[in-house]
Amino acid sequence: MVLVNKAINEVTVKLVYYGPGLCGKTTNLEKIYGNPKLENKGKMISMATETDRTLFFDFMPMELGTIGGQKVRVQLYTVPGQVFYDATRKLVLRGADGVVFVADSQDSMRDSNLQSLDNLKTNLRLNRIDPEKVALVFQYNKRDLPNVSSIEKMNEYLKPGSAPVVEAAAINGAGVTATLRAAVARILDNLKNNVDTTLREEPELAAPDMSAKSGVPKLSMKTNEAPAPPAQQPTFVNPAASLEDDPFGGVAVAEPAVALELQSLLTSARHMIGLLEAALERARAHEREITEKLSRLQ
Repeated sequence: MVLVNKAINEVTVKLVYYGPGLCGKTTNLEKIYGNPKLENKGKMISMATETDRTLFFDFMPMELGTIGGQKVRVQLYTVPGQVFYDATRKLVLRGADGVVFVADSQDSMRDSNLQSLDNLKTNLRLNRIDPEKVALVFQYNKRDLPNVSSIEKMNEYLKPGSAPVVEAAAINGAGVTATLRAAVARILDNLKNNVDTTLREEPELAAPDMSAKSGVPKLSMKTNEAPAPPAQQPTFVNPAASLEDDPFGGVAVAEPAVALELQSLLTSARHMIGLLEAALERARAHEREITEKLSRLQ
């Protein structure tokens, strides 16, 4: 949900990088953060697990100008890809204005890509966000590796529809900027057209169940269905732009309808509270686990 802060004359949009474990989400954010042409960045915050990390930072791209007289700030998040971090993924998705789905192009990752995409759509709905309306971009990452699926094959099983598709080799910076540019452009296009992505019939997301065993983050700064309609053709984005390119040179800015300020601020506060509560509950569970192990050893 777009956040409006009239006190500092700012509009904040939230973009989440989603995908299976080790697909390149973290690499994308690290390459973006390290781009010398991207100024006005905040500090990168990391929540580390044993096998993955949740990263966050925000920046204010001056090239976007203003929207409705407000400066634009973009918040970037990654989520941990492993199945057992689902509660964290739900919370990070809360209030998202756009999603980059990072798919691993290796043949062996087909099932993992499909499971993660299905999980994304489920968690969007749980957050009352319409998967068909939210600004979505597909990145087919690791194109530099051998044994990758063809673009046609990946389109066939991921079914991106009309969403932009970007080929990438994030480890080398290829396609990273093009993906970010396409995602921000989609978010701004939704604002321009006053697209309401809220699923109003869905209940509000409840607090996550922290009783199930899961990794503990360490804080550091078929039923019978009707035939599907013909698939829309994906929009391919030129990934040739290098890491040094102007990240927002081709993004057009339009005037959106601005949401109610107080509701936006309340949503932002609830989102932050949810993240902190989830981290605290995991830390407590980890403490209990260690205490039990110590008691058995004595």
